[in-house]
This record gives sequence, structure tokens and C-alpha cells, in this order.
Amino acid sequence: MLGLEIFVHSVKMVLRNLTQALQISVVPALIGGLLVVGLFFMFGIPLEGISNVPAESSGAVSSGSIAMFIFCAMTVLLIIAFWIIVSWHRFVLLEEYPSGVVPEFRVDRILAYFGRILLFVLLGVIILLPVSFVIGAVAGASALLGIFIWLGLVVLLSVGFYRLSPILPGAAIGKPLTFSQAWAATSGGSGAIVVLVVLSALFQLLIQFLAGMFVVIPVVGPVLVIFAGMLILPLINVSILTTIYGVFIEKRELS
Repeated sequence: MLGLEIFVHSVKMVLRNLTQALQISVVPALIGGLLVVGLFFMFGIPLEGISNVPAESSGAVSSGSIAMFIFCAMTVLLIIAFWIIVSWHRFVLLEEYPSGVVPEFRVDRILAYFGRILLFVLLGVIILLPVSFVIGAVAGASALLGIFIWLGLVVLLSVGFYRLSPILPGAAIGKPLTFSQAWAATSGGSGAIVVLVVLSALFQLLIQFLAGMFVVIPVVGPVLVIFAGMLILPLINVSILTTIYGVFIEKRELS
């Protein structure tokens, strides 16, 4: 079953290349963390949290500073995330092994990837705005029916995203694709992708369940949870997109 094979291959991809995964992600993540800490000081926001002092007090943090801090922090975190994701795509698809302490920071590929993400966001808004009104009206008549329709919509959107997702690895490796090209290349794969969506959702739930069990273990537990939640799980999700590209665009065989 292709959907199961893609999922298993994506998990194995991360586990058997754990050294490269650490090289690609750990130092950029630390750099991002340090930059965010620096933003706290830049905007005069206490590290222990935003002050509850009234706005007219001289010790209060202005709403403008908070807004700018959030914007800058989100920008930094997105850049770091795209840096890691693009590097992982390139490692898997081009065998571009990380050299040195950090992976190469490819501005052009990161910007291209960001542009494709914006296209997905725009497409999602175009689809969801009219559909949400219809579902809202149905939910007003029957809450249970509305829930089932929302679940169905989530599955359909997830399948659609995966079918169009080859444009993302394509942007990362400098081989751009259009939505129509990605859709045509993944035609006939909807059944496998439905299986992949279900497996991915069940895997996420399993990881959350295990995280809840391990987090109570002193010292080791939280470290394992952070390691899995911030490194392994995100890279598996990225690897799914990489594998879809390899299977449907490059016609690779899964080993």
C-alpha cells in the first residue's frame, strides 16, 4: 500500500540519518533561540514575561513594543524553520550533506519556499471563506452534521495539500513546479494520500500520548519530549513531503 510505504519510508529517513538531522537542525535552532532572547532585551521586555504594571507606569512595556517584538520573533522563527526545512529537502533529494557547524543558508531557496507557502495560504483562504459560511449554516441546523462536514473538509484539504505539496521541495532544490504540474503528477495517488493523512494524524496522536507519559520522568523525560517534539516529529512531516516529491515527481522507488 503506497500510503503506508510513504509514511514508513519518511520515518526511516529521519531515524537512519539522525546525525545529519542533528547537524541540519540543532545549531540553527540554537541561533534562533539566541536571537529571540536578544529581541527581549532589544524591546525592553523582561525575560520572565510581560509586566502587568499599568500602561501609564514608567515600568510598563508599551503595546507597540510588544507588537514589534512578536512580529520580529515570528520572522526569526520562520526564517530558522525554512532554513532547516530547505536544508533537509536538499540533503535528501540532492544528497547535499551538511558541512561545518551549520548548513548553508540559501537565501534564494528560502525565499522561494516562503513564496510557495504564501500561495498555499492564499489558496486556503479562497477555499475556506465561502465554505465556512455554508458549514456554519449547516452547523446551525445540526451541530453533529456540521462536525462531520468539518472533518470531511479537513481530510479533503489535507489530501489536496499533499497532492500540491511537490511545489515545496521543488522550490527548495531549485526545480520549480506549478500547482497544475504538481496536481497532474499526483493524479491517481489520492487513495494512497488519504491513507497517508490518516496515518500521519494517528502518529501525531501517538506521539502526544507518549509525550504525556514520558514528561513525568525526572530530567530525562522532558528532554526526550523536547527532542521528539521539536526535532524528530517536524522532520518526519517534512520528510513526507520530500518522499511524495521523490515518488511522484522523480519516480523514485521506495526502499
